[in-house]
Amino acid sequence: MRHIFVLEEHTIGKIAAGEVVDRPASVVKELIENSLDAGCRHVIVELGDSGRDYIRVTDDGCGISAEDVEVAFQKHATSKIRKIEDLLTLNTLGFRGEALPSIAAVSRMAVSTRHRDEDFGTFLSIDGGKIKERRRITRSIGTTIEVKSLFYNLPARIGTIKSRSTELRHIMDVFTIYALIYPEIKFELFHDGRMVLSTSGNGKMLDVIVKAFGHAVAKELIELEEPEPSGKTGLKLYGFVSKPAVSYSTRRYIFTYVNRRYVKNELMVNAIKRGYRTLLPKNIYPFAVLSLQIEPSEINVNIHPKKHEIAFFHPESVFQFIVSSVSTTLRHADLIPEVVQRAEKERSVSRGELFGLPEGKGKDISVHIHVQSSFEPSETESGANHPEMSCLDILPAPLYQVLDSYIIAESKSGDVIMIDQHAAAERINFEKLIARYGRRIEKQALLRPYVPELSPNQLLLLRENVQALRDMGFDIEPLGDGSYIIRAIPVVFHGMVHEDELMEIIQRLIEDRSRVEERIKLVFATAACKASIKAGEKLSYESMRAIVEELKKTKIPYTCPHGRPTMIRLTRKEIEKRFKRR
Repeated sequence: MRHIFVLEEHTIGKIAAGEVVDRPASVVKELIENSLDAGCRHVIVELGDSGRDYIRVTDDGCGISAEDVEVAFQKHATSKIRKIEDLLTLNTLGFRGEALPSIAAVSRMAVSTRHRDEDFGTFLSIDGGKIKERRRITRSIGTTIEVKSLFYNLPARIGTIKSRSTELRHIMDVFTIYALIYPEIKFELFHDGRMVLSTSGNGKMLDVIVKAFGHAVAKELIELEEPEPSGKTGLKLYGFVSKPAVSYSTRRYIFTYVNRRYVKNELMVNAIKRGYRTLLPKNIYPFAVLSLQIEPSEINVNIHPKKHEIAFFHPESVFQFIVSSVSTTLRHADLIPEVVQRAEKERSVSRGELFGLPEGKGKDISVHIHVQSSFEPSETESGANHPEMSCLDILPAPLYQVLDSYIIAESKSGDVIMIDQHAAAERINFEKLIARYGRRIEKQALLRPYVPELSPNQLLLLRENVQALRDMGFDIEPLGDGSYIIRAIPVVFHGMVHEDELMEIIQRLIEDRSRVEERIKLVFATAACKASIKAGEKLSYESMRAIVEELKKTKIPYTCPHGRPTMIRLTRKEIEKRFKRR
């Protein structure tokens, strides 16, 4: 008896559609990509009930010829490539020929199109992948595709569609992704007949960022600078990164593109984060729009039907190129946050408000930064190789301490600078350790070897990370009874760490999954924290002055090694404004 059968064509089509179309936003994505590949200058996206009722995408691209219009809805029919080798020179968003037949298989679709070389257009009605009607029409050059009753023939899939607000946010994300990278194209988004978002199509990415995210974010961005030439041919970079004060606990606001294709690429995100070094805490991310140009032959785009994933053939070169660009950009920024109260009339409109969706209350205080100064080229390089220092304009007097934790100083321009004494001391001690030890981790033998009491989880962690701990300066060995003995610790911890703190530090180090160099940096950062004055300690005038002067000598005075800000600025202009002098 046979147990293996070839699926019928209708079933195959529905299964394949599930890989490409999983929600209304997927339809919007695929239709926008087709419009862009058609060379349009204007795209209009119209939604009814967050795409549940209908999705209509209209463009002024080249259109589809009468001869091709039915073929376009056959599986794997595409005008983008002819043979597999064409992927090596691909310059379009689509190439698999799956989008239109997949959408048609799970919806009721109406297509209206006219090719630029034809006098009349074509109308096509498709129901569940089957053509129901075709006729000649009169219309302008371009294409309009309307998708209704999405998943009407897949009841189980209808149940996976989320709430109106959730689906609308996903569509907005897709719309924004393409508007950002194609600023020369005018995009318009309507929901239930109401204009939600429109871009000018003037070719300026920053203007699109203003439209999508508001002035408050846009004015805190720095345009990316190309790193110095290093022999990496074919790589070009464009975009914006935020100053550290504009940061998030999620990667949601990092937009990465390769050859103008939006991609979800771990390497690129990690490179952006690495470029900030200690300017951001470990699990905090910036706002970034990064567009990488690379030879098509250097990447593999044919990994997943949704085309969001790519693979680099020389990932290390790409990684270092992005890190260098972000670092170069931040090197010229004065990263002291300004404290500014945002007037209600100046408050940017959120994306949720544009949709009429509920969101949490915004904070009254926002953070703003100016541009200037230097950025450390490497956390593990000696300061002797980089003699330039930061350009802080903090005066050595007068100085005051408030709340036993903050030093109040004045800048040459009359601004008030508030310095976190612990964070500043951490930065000072961290850079001194880097300058003293460089890439070396020296050991200090313990007078009395330490055998920690280990939980089962801690014991497992130690077994998996013994070599990593040895690389970081710990002399640690297993004992026969399933425990471990510590005979030496990194010299930077000597005299600052008690035995009962050792396992806490070790666990923190081995739970960090970054490279050895980053773990070594964490060793120095932890030691710097232990050696620094704490919040709540009263300081003499001499101690405050020493902190200010030493902080001015550091390479990157704006944050502690863990990424917290060391200081904030209240400008003279803002002070006078508050006292109604302006």
